[in-house]
Amino acid sequence: MTTYLILYTTVDGQTKKIAQFLAEKLAGKVTCQPLEEDIELQSFDKIIIGSSIRYGHFPKKLYRFVKKHQSILEEKQADFFGVNLIARSPEKQKVENNVYVRKFLEKVTWQPKNVYIFAGALLYTKYRFFDRKMIQFIMKLTEGPTDPQVDSEFTDWKQVTSYANQLNHEK
Repeated sequence: MTTYLILYTTVDGQTKKIAQFLAEKLAGKVTCQPLEEDIELQSFDKIIIGSSIRYGHFPKKLYRFVKKHQSILEEKQADFFGVNLIARSPEKQKVENNVYVRKFLEKVTWQPKNVYIFAGALLYTKYRFFDRKMIQFIMKLTEGPTDPQVDSEFTDWKQVTSYANQLNHEK
C-alpha cells in the first residue's frame, strides 16, 4: 500500500480544503497536515506539497522547507501544487503561463515530478478590511468578481480528482 504525505500552507483555508479532498481520493495510507519544517519524510512513498499565494508570493516557510529538504523531495519524486486566483483562467493553470509558480520553481531549483495549478477561492466575507480592499482592487484589474458580499470558489474539483486518479495509477 502506497503511503502519501500531503503537506500544505494555506491563508484562508482553500489549499487545506484541496489537500483534504485529494487525501480522500487517494488509494493508500494518507497523512495530510500543515507544512512544518521539522517533519520526517523518509517513511513516505510519495510526498505532495500544496501552497497558496498571497499578493503574488508563496510563504517564506515553503522556500525554507524546500531548501532544507530538497534532496529527499527529489529522491521521492515529490509533487507540487500551487493555488491561486489567476488560475481561474485555464491558460494560467499551465506552469509556463503562471508567473507565480514559474518564479517559485526557478527560485528553488527543485524540480517536482508533477506540478499542478488549481484555482483558489475568493472569500471576501472572511477578509479583513485591508485585504478585502486590496483583493477587490486586484480583481478589478484582472476583471474578476468585486462584490464584497459574495464569496466565489473557482477550484475545479474534477481537475483535483483527475490528479488523484493519476497518482493512484502511478507505480
